[in-house]
Amino acid sequence: MDTTDSRVAQKLGEFEQQQDPTLLHEALDLIEAAERDMPTGDRAKRREALARRLHFIAMLDRSIDPAWDIEKKPMQGAPPPSSHGAVFPSGEVDPATIPDPAERGEYEAALQASKAYAKWYDVQFQLRGIDERAMRFTEHFVGERFGDSPADRQELEELLEESLLAEERRERLRRTL
Repeated sequence: MDTTDSRVAQKLGEFEQQQDPTLLHEALDLIEAAERDMPTGDRAKRREALARRLHFIAMLDRSIDPAWDIEKKPMQGAPPPSSHGAVFPSGEVDPATIPDPAERGEYEAALQASKAYAKWYDVQFQLRGIDERAMRFTEHFVGERFGDSPADRQELEELLEESLLAEERRERLRRTL
């Protein structure tokens, strides 16, 4: 594993722990930077670069939740218990002002759930942008670095088969040749 691969793997591992999309942007930047000065005719480097990209996209696929819906935007906070009258400017009430412990506990749980959903929604939104960038540049890479020769088609097919990509993604990349 070269230094780029280890740094990318580190970023991907950190993302899986922290769910911070910035780490994926950094990983993709590392991948793209490693390809900048890559000689056009270097088949080994080409293979390594595409394998790295396919691994990145497969990891994205594991992180993207197909149930996410852009229309189901998160709301800020949570509705206070009906027994509570005062609302702060943020739309929330201070849980300490809710005298009933059961209502306070339910309200605090609702606030936590609202924050968790908002974070999940934001991460999923950002993942789709990262996915679009990764696929666009991967298609460009395949179109630029692979020709229509049988050897190039075979190499691309081998890399696609070795990857953990969904068939839909594989087809999309095959069409770039």
